[in-house]
Amino acid sequence: MALSQSIPLIFAGAPEGPAQAELPTAEQRIVERSHAKYHDESAVDLRPELDRRSGDTFLRTTLDLVLTVATVKLQLYDRQATSETNLKEHGISRFALSDNSVRVKMLSDGAMEAQVVLRSFTMSNTAPGPSKFREIIPAAQHDRNQFMLLYTASGGSEPSSLAVLTVDSPHILFSLPPVFALMEFFMSAFDTSNAAVDYIVEAPKTSEEGKANIPTTGQTPFSFRIDLHDVSISVLEDDLDPESQAIRLTIDQISFSQQASVFPSIPHQTSLLTFWYRKFLRSL
Repeated sequence: MALSQSIPLIFAGAPEGPAQAELPTAEQRIVERSHAKYHDESAVDLRPELDRRSGDTFLRTTLDLVLTVATVKLQLYDRQATSETNLKEHGISRFALSDNSVRVKMLSDGAMEAQVVLRSFTMSNTAPGPSKFREIIPAAQHDRNQFMLLYTASGGSEPSSLAVLTVDSPHILFSLPPVFALMEFFMSAFDTSNAAVDYIVEAPKTSEEGKANIPTTGQTPFSFRIDLHDVSISVLEDDLDPESQAIRLTIDQISFSQQASVFPSIPHQTSLLTFWYRKFLRSL
């Protein structure tokens, strides 16, 4: 019962008003001496990394979670796989994630930082038949992380967030039959019947002056960036032939980014899409 009452307080943040937790006297003296010792108007402002004060409130860490998983595996089968005896005859593909780690850190003012790291991501074709190319996405041939996601969100009255996704050396080698099998697997969960759907469009309400009232949303600005390094995509003509012809697309580096901003008076969002590359279509 004590845990059920204290755990929700972590996600709710620090209490406000008279119930706000006060800084211990000894720790407060240490912080004050540290600020007095290193206070210099000409010095570089290192906030918020080193100065954990927000106004008159001392920020504290409310959650620091680290989760590591060695391996995660997922194997898909078609609808004809009904027992363990016939699983091998009805396989589709196998996915494997190696050396996975997730870290989440939250502060009392609502700021948050999350990091997801995957050392290696592999995908194999498990369909029956004499296929000569089983590895659709082989294991990375380097010591770097193959997949990294970093998400940061600031706290306070005007929060903003940023997400950075980096994928290193995604090499993909496939033929069309495994792709069609995956599409059929995921689309089987949706109803594809041609049922009639009525769409009702409501006109915006007008005020007394005749001007349309456009609803405003209080969404926080969100920016993201996607970086892909050493991309290679090969489409095989026939995966049963070891000397099959293929179409290969290679990209040295590609980057997508969007920057969003919100003005204080009128909610507005602008997006900037940048696309650049250095070596494109080296071989076809």
